[in-house]
Amino acid sequence: MSSIDSPVQYTCREDDPVSQTVITAVAEASNCDPCELDPLYEYIDPDALNTLFHLHSSDEANQDEVSLEFTYTTYRVTVTANSVHISHVEGT
Repeated sequence: MSSIDSPVQYTCREDDPVSQTVITAVAEASNCDPCELDPLYEYIDPDALNTLFHLHSSDEANQDEVSLEFTYTTYRVTVTANSVHISHVEGT
């Protein structure tokens, strides 16, 4: 069972790709080492995720309107321009 019962938000750091923030957030919520998680690429293309939410994009204004939601292990992950929100998927 997850250590979180309500959504948690993680701020994306400029130096880290958003895919790394997703892995870190889910590992912390799962109370496990990131290496113990399923590979992120089994759920979503990490390179595409990083490209879509690259913090140094020349089109940052449009990034504020973009969000992406997907399931990773037993978590619903919502990525926005500056943050990663995770919540436990009900029924898992």
